[in-house]
Amino acid sequence: MEDIDYKKVSYEIKVRRIRNGITQTEFAKFLGVSQTHLSNVESGRGMLSLKLLLKIKRRFVCTLDEIVDPEGYKELLNNKNKPRRFRLVRCDE
Repeated sequence: MEDIDYKKVSYEIKVRRIRNGITQTEFAKFLGVSQTHLSNVESGRGMLSLKLLLKIKRRFVCTLDEIVDPEGYKELLNNKNKPRRFRLVRCDE
């Protein structure tokens, strides 16, 4: 089992918030946390609960993987886009 890189999670949350033109204060209010707590989360000094991560996922219309493991998610997408080969075998009864 891999450990979660909280710095990457915090960076992903911050980037998505900024791309959506939401201030830290507005986003903290939306999540129901203090602006200080959100600041700590975005700087990697704190973490949000699963409940709040799910709320963020819905707000930004993305998957939880995209927030929690962005590199793993990109790798998964790349693997899905590769052509897959199957060998057909004739089975006689």
